[in-house]
Amino acid sequence: MKTQIIKLDINDFEKCGNIWDVQRQSDLAKQFYRELRDGNRTTYVYTIDGTFIGEISVVKDADDADYTIPEKRLYVSRLIVKEGYRRQGIGRKLVSFIMEEAKAQGYSELSIGVDLDNYPALKLYIDLGFDKVVFIGEDKYGKFVKLLNILR
Repeated sequence: MKTQIIKLDINDFEKCGNIWDVQRQSDLAKQFYRELRDGNRTTYVYTIDGTFIGEISVVKDADDADYTIPEKRLYVSRLIVKEGYRRQGIGRKLVSFIMEEAKAQGYSELSIGVDLDNYPALKLYIDLGFDKVVFIGEDKYGKFVKLLNILR
C-alpha cells in the first residue's frame, strides 16, 4: 500500500469526488475550482495507491484579515477525509504537511475556522498548535471559532 500527499493538478479536480460529493455541493465545487484556476487556492491530496482519500486546501486571500495576511498568514479552508478512512491519522498528516509547506513558502501563520460542536476537529487543531483564538462567532451554519497557529 503506497500512501503519499500530492499537490492537486487542476485537471484532476473531478477525482475529489471520491472524497466529497462535488455534485451535491456544486456551488462549493465551482468556487474551489475557480480559486484553484486563479491561483488563490492550493489543494493537497492524500492518496492510497493513487486513490484520493483526503484533501486539504489553503487560501492566500480570504478577504478577511482574521484568516489571511499577505505574505504572512494562510487560511486552511478545507480539510476532509473520506468516510471509512477517518480516525486513522490522515487528517493529522495533512495538517502537519501543510504546516511544513507553509513554512517552506515563507509563511509564519496559519488560520482555520471550525464549528464549535466539531470536537474531534477542535482537538486535532489545538493539538497541532492552533491554540490562539482570533474570533468566536455565529453564521447561518452555526457557532464557530477562528484559530491561529504561529508556525515555529
